[in-house]
Amino acid sequence: MMGKGRHKRKYNGVKFESGLIKEPLINFGGNHTHIDPKTGLSIYGPYTPDGTDIPTLGNMIVGVVGPSEMISDSFRWLEACQGMLTNEGASPYSNPHFPGINKESPYQCNLVFGETWYETIDDNQLNDGLKGNYNERLNKIVKLYVEAIGVLSQREPNPQVIIVCIPQQIIDLCTVRIGVDGKEERVKLNKSEKKNLKIAKTGQTFLFDDLNPLTKFEEKIYAHKNLRRGIKAEAMRYGIPTQIVWPRTLNLDPSRTTKRELSSQDIATKAWNFTTALYYKAGGTPWRLKHVDPSVCFVGISFYKDIHDKKSKMHSSMAQSFTSAGDGYVLRGKTFDWDESKSKSPHLDKVGAQEILEQVIQMYKQQNNGSLPSRIVIHKTSKYWEEELEGFNEACAEIPQKDFVAFGGRRINFFRPGKYPPLRGTYLKLSDSNFLLYTTGYVSYHNTYNGPRTAKPLDIIEFIGDSPWNRMLSEIMALTKMNWNTSSFSCGMPITIAFSKKVGEVLSELPNDVKVIKPEYRFYM
Repeated sequence: MMGKGRHKRKYNGVKFESGLIKEPLINFGGNHTHIDPKTGLSIYGPYTPDGTDIPTLGNMIVGVVGPSEMISDSFRWLEACQGMLTNEGASPYSNPHFPGINKESPYQCNLVFGETWYETIDDNQLNDGLKGNYNERLNKIVKLYVEAIGVLSQREPNPQVIIVCIPQQIIDLCTVRIGVDGKEERVKLNKSEKKNLKIAKTGQTFLFDDLNPLTKFEEKIYAHKNLRRGIKAEAMRYGIPTQIVWPRTLNLDPSRTTKRELSSQDIATKAWNFTTALYYKAGGTPWRLKHVDPSVCFVGISFYKDIHDKKSKMHSSMAQSFTSAGDGYVLRGKTFDWDESKSKSPHLDKVGAQEILEQVIQMYKQQNNGSLPSRIVIHKTSKYWEEELEGFNEACAEIPQKDFVAFGGRRINFFRPGKYPPLRGTYLKLSDSNFLLYTTGYVSYHNTYNGPRTAKPLDIIEFIGDSPWNRMLSEIMALTKMNWNTSSFSCGMPITIAFSKKVGEVLSELPNDVKVIKPEYRFYM
């Protein structure tokens, strides 16, 4: 019985529909399918076009630039990747042995490297480049590597992909890491910076702000502010994709591994990820999506700031566009001013939205013999404003169907009994336009959850379109399997937006004298 003065409360729980999206199949050699990239490659080899049994990439010419010691290490690593590389075998499904890449292996592809295709950067040049403040030395090092890439690009036959070897000394003095406060911090200071750091901590000021190692932002505009992005942007002019590697990637002897070189990947997993990225960048197709219409064009829209511009102008960093065949292209939109008092996230006006999507459609037509896509699917990380939708719809006037999907970050999570998170593919339908989708989670094929932390669902905050909602969710699941920078089972975000920030950062550092921007996605990976 209820006590006097107390009232019975009625709680109305949130109602939602839940279910499971089937794991998407991917296509490998001989039109065989599997759900797992490593297993599929091991059994069937890379994707082969209809009517053929041999992958289109039979030889992969690999160039190498860097200091002499790391070039030697890279040759040893490439030689090792030609044969089988094993691990402890504790997780044979999620972490299988690497079968090797050669003509007799499932890859049916030879690695070609050696005397003709390397360019050494002298140790004295590197040591001189490491003098000065952080931004000065970073830009000098970028210049040294890009000059070496330029020399190597003149060799005949041209390398199809270039390994860029970055020694630990450069990593320490020319890169930043994310500190415990979530902000960027420098990995290591040189002698003069250590001296100045002591002075800075006393409160003494500096005549030139660049001398102060505590300064986060300098007034001087440098050509580049990030080593990886600077090399990717500058090297684009030579038309050869690059693969940047650190010493830990090339290390074949775990006993030689230093504390700062520690990697969570075993040698077989390193080889899987390394060769998958190399194979794609050299022009190969590791796998394709099976049950996604090849005439559908998926587009990711995002924004970035130009580091060469002191004003608060923004660029549309893409459309990043993809098809089920894996064709990926990067297209840059026009510059526009954005007032952050309107919204923290930039939005396009009608003209800007129409123009960037028209570029995507034009690129699609060029790559598909003048044909239009049957459907356009746009992914974005903020809700669509009315002007944006008007512009996108204008650009899609001749496209039969279109869908608009927006992702958010409300940090909603669900749990199930036991020690494992919900299954990958679990969805919760909160409304007709509002969903949660577990793109990470327990994977039945692996019999485990391989994520480092609690699995969190992808937050779909808006869905406007012509397709059924379950097709929209199935396609998002499929697009999480199109990251060819790794051989992982899947990633947490669809490829349309997973790397939009990194792509935008490379675009932001493009030098003014690079007139032609390479649209192929492999130049940005």
